[in-house]
Amino acid sequence: MPLNNFLSEPTNALANAYRNTIDMRKRTYGESLMKSFANRTQSPITESDFSEKELAALNDLIRTNHQQKMQYFARPAGELLRNANELEAAAKKEAEVARLFKQSNSIDMANLSENRSRLLVTQAQQLRDAAQGKAPTDFSFDYKNYGNVVGEVAFSNDPAGWAQTLGRFRYKVDPATNEYQVYDSYDFNNEMHKNRVSDFSKMSPPARMANALADTLTGNRYALGEAYLSGPNAVPVAIRGKIK
Repeated sequence: MPLNNFLSEPTNALANAYRNTIDMRKRTYGESLMKSFANRTQSPITESDFSEKELAALNDLIRTNHQQKMQYFARPAGELLRNANELEAAAKKEAEVARLFKQSNSIDMANLSENRSRLLVTQAQQLRDAAQGKAPTDFSFDYKNYGNVVGEVAFSNDPAGWAQTLGRFRYKVDPATNEYQVYDSYDFNNEMHKNRVSDFSKMSPPARMANALADTLTGNRYALGEAYLSGPNAVPVAIRGKIK
């Protein structure tokens, strides 16, 4: 056996034991916090951070989601175009709602409506492309009742673990090879945490740490993430795999 293989085997065994013992939701949270504290948030979360069993579960999720998406886009052209028109009409309504919110100085609500409007426009364009025979290669993955799932304290409500690890994410698929890349960011600046994230962003470094620790001790298990894993401190996600 080559010396480098001999030396790497104990390291690999320890890494596998660690991944198979510690829940990946806790691992990813803790490892991302360590990156933030060490100013290494540019180092992405990749497939090497997960066990074979965890990656197999992710592959199953993506395979099922991708099949559903492709069936959706394979419908008759007339049906696709009709749905595209409906989405574009909904996007215009959301844009108007955003304008009204801005007039009333409700900036957070305006941003939310603007984001919905942009998403609807993107979805409509995908339908128009599909009607012309151009199947999309970029997809979004979402969980039903996502907020309720990740809001539960018990990890048993998320048996595969990915809802509380990545939540909603985007992925690209190469139609020639079925290889995919999950891309996103491990970022606590979302609907559930944005208010507390905003509070932390305005604090001095000592105050941020003191308040994050105080929040943690009083029951907010996401406080350190809200304080140190958002915006410029979010950790990129770049997980590669192949639909099997």
